[in-house]
Parts: sequence; structure tokens; C-alpha cells
Amino acid sequence: MRRLVHCTIVIVSITGSVAWGEEIRIPCAPGNPEHTLPAFNGPHSVGVRSFAWIDETRVETASPIPTDYREVTAQVWYPATTESTDRSALYFPELKEMLSASASLPAGEQKFVKAHGVLGNTTTNSVPSARILGSDTPWPVILFSPGGNVSRHSQTSLAERMASQGFVFVSMSHPYSTMDVAPVSGFSMSIDWGLDQEDDQAALAADNHLADILAGDVKFVLQQLRNLGGDSDPFDGLLDLNKVGIAGHSRGGTTVGRACASNPDIVACAVIDNIGPDHEQETGVKPPFLTLRSPWDEERIALLHDFLNRTGSVAYDVALAGSNHFSCTDLPLFMHDLRVDGVEPADGINACAKILASFFDAYLIRRIATDDNTWERAIRSDNVTITRF
Repeated sequence: MRRLVHCTIVIVSITGSVAWGEEIRIPCAPGNPEHTLPAFNGPHSVGVRSFAWIDETRVETASPIPTDYREVTAQVWYPATTESTDRSALYFPELKEMLSASASLPAGEQKFVKAHGVLGNTTTNSVPSARILGSDTPWPVILFSPGGNVSRHSQTSLAERMASQGFVFVSMSHPYSTMDVAPVSGFSMSIDWGLDQEDDQAALAADNHLADILAGDVKFVLQQLRNLGGDSDPFDGLLDLNKVGIAGHSRGGTTVGRACASNPDIVACAVIDNIGPDHEQETGVKPPFLTLRSPWDEERIALLHDFLNRTGSVAYDVALAGSNHFSCTDLPLFMHDLRVDGVEPADGINACAKILASFFDAYLIRRIATDDNTWERAIRSDNVTITRF
């Protein structure tokens, strides 16, 4: 009998030792979607699940309500067993709620949120709640931290490509940093964290404070994924949570840098179009590290190379010609002003996925020696420049 996929939102309670949470059943897209994400070409079909957890050990300091706790939502894409008749997931199920909440925002912020309205009625290539694909060994896990005011959904094309290649890709929403809607706390977008203060010491303190919060989200999500174990584990014990990779875009580089430096379970790290927290720029990090970036000016490249020179293992600066700050996200697919002239957005996403998959295959799965450059040869092209440290 063919397994049935339920295309409604159903809340399932999940308990843990330090938090309570919910699995949010993702609705299927309508039969006549206005947009469809570009198809991936990996060997595996892809399933998707979404979870919301509240960390009762951390008060939400950004909330005006002093009794609020930190709520982190995570979307998980993974290799799956699917049928040709299965329907794909809706791209952004909370979009209507987000657009409605924007009515109370100042005009400039309201305009920014409403620009996402074009994402409505869009279908993905992932099947909601599909059975995870069986494997003799657990699937490697990559945590992902989006940029400021970027949703966890906005990397879906990248996530699907990574999952189709055999990774479990977990995109996290960081309240008051990313832009998203959580089941309990509702809509939030980035606040002013004080990162651009004229007082250098105050700005450094703010940067350090934010890095601790974002890295705390990483630690919390890893614990909650471990708490899914047992008979009710939707992933059947097939997540390798002892050797984890992490990637992040833009402000997500702050998450990556701090988590990479402080969490021993993380063994390979990648940042897209950023460097990392000020503290880690000075101290470096231990695991293998990749920076995947668009063309930068010489001053910023020098700052990046100073940081990469301080890594305790091997590090890479990979520059992707014909890209910009959003090329690894879905946003250029729908927002024409974010495109690079003459470059198809899907081609940019494919290039990013190829580079990230090759890096994590080398240093998360195969755990190659630092003098092994086979993965570098796999990603070389006329558009890719690699500097090794």
C-alpha cells in the first residue's frame, strides 16, 4: 500500500529534558502553483519536516515580555523514500501571517516584508513528512544559520540540493535576528543589536552578546534533535549528531564562527559571504573552515585572510565570480533586483551547493587529511578562485 502524505497542518507534541516543543506538519502546495523551485539533480529524493522548540533555560532578552523564553524553529531536509504521486511541500506556509503582522511596522520595514508576497503559492521539490531513506550508516548533519532578516525558508533550493546529495540540512530561525513566524511567539524580524555603535567597545560587546545567543541556538537545536530519539523518532536514529557540520549566510557567519569555536561536536564550518564574530577573527577557530563569497574589495579580503590564517586546521577562501550577497539563497529566483546580470539564479544556487557539498563531503564525511586537495580539483572552474591557508 502506498504511504499517504497528509497535506494539512497538524501539531504533534514532542517532549524533551530541557524544553517542550512541536513538530509542525508542513502543508502540500496547491495543484496549480504560481512558482516552482528549480529541480535538483542529486541521487536521492528529499523529505522535509519542521520543528519548533522553546528553551526554558534561556530568557528571550529581546522580547518586551520578561517571562518569554527563547523559541527556535528548525526546518529539516533529508534523503527520503518517496512515491511519484507524492505532493511537494508548500514553500512558505507562514507567509500570510507574516504579511499580516507587517501592517503594524514602520513604512520602510513594512515595504521590506511585503516584498516577500511574491513567494506565495510556490511549491518546493520536497515531500512533507516523507520517510527518511534507510542507510547502513547515519546521515551527516549540517546546521544552517540564515542571514539577518532572511527566513529559514529562503535557503530551500540549497537545502534540497544538499539533502539530495546525502546530507541532512537543518535551517534554524533565530528570533529577532532572522525574519520568521514561530508557533508561540509569532512574527519577529531583526532588531537593532547595537553592532554599528560609534563606541567601539560597546559595538564589540554587542557583537559578542549576539554571537553567544546565536551559538546558543545551535547548541539547543542539537540537543533537541538528540531528544527525538526513541520509538517516536521521525528520523529512525539515522542522524549523525556526534560529527556535525555548520554553515551560515551573512549574519549567520556570526553563528558559525562562535559555534565553530565553542562546540566540539562541530567538525567542519562554512560561511557564505561574511567573516565571523570580532572575537573569533582575532583568535581563529580549530576545525576546517570554508568561506564562500562573492567578489569583495581588497580591504575586506585582507581581513578575511588574516582570520583564515589563524585557523587551527585548513582554511579556504573560495570566491565565486558572477555572484552577489544573495546568490546562494532563493531570493533572486523571485526578486529581480537581487539578481546578477546575465546569471540565472538557479545556476548560482547550483554552484553554491556544489562547493558546499564537496567541502562537507571532504571534511565531514571522509575526514580527509589537510594536505589532500582532491575536493579542490572537483570545484575548480573559470568562475571559482580558491585560496588555501
